[in-house]
Amino acid sequence: MNLRALACALPLAALAAGNAHARTERLALIVANHQGGTELPELRYAGRDGQRLADVLVDLGGFERADILSVIDGEGGDVMGALDEVERRVAQAKRGGDEVVFLFYYSGHAQNGVLRLGQTQLEMQWIKRRLEESSADVRIAFVDSCGAGAMTREKGGTLAPPFVVQVDQGLSARGQVIITSSSASEVSQESDDIQGSFFTHYLATGLRGDADRNTDGKVTLDEAYAYAYGRTVAATSVTRSGAQHPTYSYDLRGAGDVTLSEPGGADVVIDFPAESEGRYFVVDLDRQLFVAEVDKNAGNTSRIALPKGQYAIKKRMDSHLLMTRLSAREKGVFTIDEGAMERVSFADDYAKGTPIMSDRIADEVGFALSVGLGAQLVLDPGDDGDLFPGLPYVVIEARGRNLVGEHIMTSADVGFGGVKVERDVPGGTIPADVVHVQAGVNVLWTTRLFDDAVLLGGGGRLAAMYWQHTFQDPAALPVGVDATQWYFDFAPGLVGMAGWSFASWGHAEITARSSVMVYTYDSVRPVFPVEALASVWFDF
Repeated sequence: MNLRALACALPLAALAAGNAHARTERLALIVANHQGGTELPELRYAGRDGQRLADVLVDLGGFERADILSVIDGEGGDVMGALDEVERRVAQAKRGGDEVVFLFYYSGHAQNGVLRLGQTQLEMQWIKRRLEESSADVRIAFVDSCGAGAMTREKGGTLAPPFVVQVDQGLSARGQVIITSSSASEVSQESDDIQGSFFTHYLATGLRGDADRNTDGKVTLDEAYAYAYGRTVAATSVTRSGAQHPTYSYDLRGAGDVTLSEPGGADVVIDFPAESEGRYFVVDLDRQLFVAEVDKNAGNTSRIALPKGQYAIKKRMDSHLLMTRLSAREKGVFTIDEGAMERVSFADDYAKGTPIMSDRIADEVGFALSVGLGAQLVLDPGDDGDLFPGLPYVVIEARGRNLVGEHIMTSADVGFGGVKVERDVPGGTIPADVVHVQAGVNVLWTTRLFDDAVLLGGGGRLAAMYWQHTFQDPAALPVGVDATQWYFDFAPGLVGMAGWSFASWGHAEITARSSVMVYTYDSVRPVFPVEALASVWFDF
């Protein structure tokens, strides 16, 4: 999808004279439910997502707290009643000559086009019809649930045109916009790292100022959508469930640009200057809540608007954190100076109430299975090469991520291969079949580079190795020489690997391994198996 299309505006039109002095009333209904019936798992952060968006609307969106209704863990009837109350308030405002913006938000389970509210259900299309029938001048809906795109998908329909409408003191637009967290066939995902859903997290962060592309101090609907879309797709593309793609449905008439928030007028503005670069996390120390994330490129400034309070700003490095406390009890702009930030160990993080999510793949527990092809060469200073010949082999490996610690991968593998050789025996040479089998366990420290596309790792390995030589012509063997010979030993070693993620479900990897074992059959000497392999991994 071309997000730049959202920046293309309908032609600006002059505000109608009758609307020039009309007051804009802003109403919101926040619906969140952690339960979706006995067959669906309980959500952890639906209520927190709703509260996060409500806080932004009050702090920066011009909403009064009393004009934000909420239904948390209620049933379908409670939502119906709340919509009736909203419509009553809309009608009252319209009788007073006001123009009305109504914002509807839902966070919870959905399935097959139905919102799952505990043991009750509401059809998405019913919600859509209620919004369409509302007498509010502009209706904006954010639906954060699995399969929410069913609410924007029309049979035989086409992608909506770019939208930009006006919702400021002179409201000249009429109609409805529905924005969903995922398409009709995708799941919407929560994250323990950000203590909420990806979509709502980025929507709220964008409204606090990071989505303000033109730095005019306002975040418009198209800016918020483009920001939430891009960040949600990027963040979920490396999760086990795969990328989720926010969608929208548009039916608006008029001109201008919907202003959802005005971070430029906030009491507290945190400024990340042009020279700063990297991912920064903002934590509300008073509430121990993760409130914003800024993914900063050098050369561009970013600003985050917040209410007055105590905050921690932190940036994760490979081996430590950079942190600073910010006492923002008074109104002002606070500029972050990375050079003045304190170097803090992970164990001494003084904002421990919020996890760090510098690397989404590295921070979550996961599993992977691979099939690889390789070759082995045994460096044996006391042999001419036919005792442990080089051979090709196949490796199957299973891996666990973060089972024992952050950045730590543990795995178990089994490999087998074979080759035909000419073995030297007293009186000549005899053809022999050589079979090699090994099984090993590995512990690797890993890191990710280039937006998680490249995986690098290294660590230790312990393998059990077995060789068997079977002579094809036992009768030609000298007396006392067995037709089948074998050798077994344990071999500690080192492993290095580099991987490239070609899809959300898999990556390709190149691995080098070296081991040492002691050969003791007819002499005592060290031998050194060296291996290289290429594999394809399937991530779960």
